[in-house]
Amino acid sequence: MRQGFAILLILSCVFVSCSRTKMLQKHATKAHIEFKEGRHDFGKVIFGQPAVHDFVFVNTGVDTLIINEVQSTCGCTIPKWSDEPVAPGNKGVISVSYDTHRSGEFEKGITVFSNADNSAMLLVIAGFVTPNPNKQILGASKTVKTEQKETIIFDNSADTTVRIDSEILEIQK
Repeated sequence: MRQGFAILLILSCVFVSCSRTKMLQKHATKAHIEFKEGRHDFGKVIFGQPAVHDFVFVNTGVDTLIINEVQSTCGCTIPKWSDEPVAPGNKGVISVSYDTHRSGEFEKGITVFSNADNSAMLLVIAGFVTPNPNKQILGASKTVKTEQKETIIFDNSADTTVRIDSEILEIQK
């Protein structure tokens, strides 16, 4: 009985060792991309001010890393990256900018495609763009109220005087 248990234990150790070696070999033969952070929150951003963040990554694999493509979830988010291959142990940067000419909360995804064993990585940016007091928010009506009164008097050097009064109470845009 003891011999059967010992043989079973030895076979289990050999099996676990082989599968672990296979897993290590899989990662050891490719590039592997690791980001310092996967999400960046800008917090409050002033309308129209730049909102740019650099996502730094390291190639922790043994092969050269090549970024094939970076896609964003909308046109308001623009990613930029280098076409240069990243050698093992070296760093790279994917710079992401958000168009702050729209007010309100945002959360956008950026997907990084590469030749790494973890070939599709998702990065996220988030924040809140404060409304611009000088710009109308799309879909909202704006009312400007004024109490301006103009009087124009003409004197035609005769016995008659012409008077025109105009009063503007409200303008809807």
